Amino acid sequence: MQTKGAAAYSALREAILDGRFAPGSRLTGQTLADELGMSLTPVREALRLLATQGLVEHDPHRGTRVAPLAPESIEETYRLRRVLEPMACELAAQHATADDLAEIEAAMSAFASAVDDKRHDDLPELNAILHHRIYAAAQSPLLLEFIDRLWLRIPFQAMSLVRHQEQKTAEHQAVVTAIVGRRRKAAGRAMLQHITNSTQATLARAKAMEGGSDQEVS
Repeated sequence: MQTKGAAAYSALREAILDGRFAPGSRLTGQTLADELGMSLTPVREALRLLATQGLVEHDPHRGTRVAPLAPESIEETYRLRRVLEPMACELAAQHATADDLAEIEAAMSAFASAVDDKRHDDLPELNAILHHRIYAAAQSPLLLEFIDRLWLRIPFQAMSLVRHQEQKTAEHQAVVTAIVGRRRKAAGRAMLQHITNSTQATLARAKAMEGGSDQEVS
């Protein structure tokens, strides 16, 4: 059974990742506790965990707020992604099992179907699932852990998925096709191109959202 702390964490993390709590928004513990219908203790526990993941930050003078999407932080994160994620794709092409490949292709199909059906709200989660399936197939737990932490630095709402759906689908498919074909270098190159194309779109999206900073969540 899920504890109240875990339930608060899941609810707050989802609210941050889907953009209901904008970057820079102040988070008031008692307000959040009232909204979630629980005491302050599990909310504080959840906020501490979110802080360790880089999703919120606490300042003694300004209180707790959703981590802002600073352009410098985004650029650094994507610089590291351009190294680690192509590496994971090359390893996936080499080490993926038949079950891994089936899961990757199923995740690719789910993402493409959501694009075709214009289910925009589903795209961020399906995008994350597809990437995670690919990186898990590299059979490198430490590499997967590093990549997961980088993804936490760029919440889903900063990603421009809706405007460039067809492009993202084609880029994802190029990666998947190379992995299934066991073409290591091609898989790495395809992912490198995908992340490079995403960098500017993410930076533009983050700047467009800066107007929501310093608002208090109510």
